Amino acid sequence: MFAKKYVFETRYTRSKRLVRNVFLAIIATGLASTLLTIYLPIYAQKQKEASSKAFFQKAPDVIAVFTGDGGRIEHALKLAEKHPSAKVFITGVYVKNNLKTLLESQGTNLSVEEYLEQESHHIEIDYLARNTVENGLATLHYAQRLPAVKDILVISSDYHIFRVNLIMDTLRSSGQNYSFHYDAIESDYTQWRNIKILMKEVYKLLKTSTFLLFWDKESPIPH
Repeated sequence: MFAKKYVFETRYTRSKRLVRNVFLAIIATGLASTLLTIYLPIYAQKQKEASSKAFFQKAPDVIAVFTGDGGRIEHALKLAEKHPSAKVFITGVYVKNNLKTLLESQGTNLSVEEYLEQESHHIEIDYLARNTVENGLATLHYAQRLPAVKDILVISSDYHIFRVNLIMDTLRSSGQNYSFHYDAIESDYTQWRNIKILMKEVYKLLKTSTFLLFWDKESPIPH
């Protein structure tokens, strides 16, 4: 498709072929981006359904929340009430927040005081992560400090789940036997804000995929 058409090319034929190839590349990129934009929420929904089945009669060992958009922490705290044996790890929290301020803004079935008394012993907050890769590294570091961790349930928004899955599968070293599961916060795509976020996520996914190509899977998780 992109090969030379003429044996002896002139400047005109070279320019014509270049314009055609650029046009076809733009069309192919646009089509691929559109299909990926449609697929991301569908993929997240399938992951959510799989996690619901996996933890129907058992609890995850760790519930990890990748902060960044609304509803994630609230959903994780409700799951923590449902699975009281699970450890909760909230990564990427703004430095001025703490568990009390997060609870006051999220709302749970318990009052803030009751929740702090009954649940805070198995909740840990990470303030250092600044992006999804660092969220993943912080989660793996946290899991390494706990005994007998196998099942890790990661909470994020639906548009984010595919990239999170890609990152966690890449960061996990060959000696780690964690099973990652994903629960997605559904976005309302009748709102233009969420459509723009979804479109931007496609760009982030391509950028992250390029970065992860050069990631050394055998590198130790930094402390």
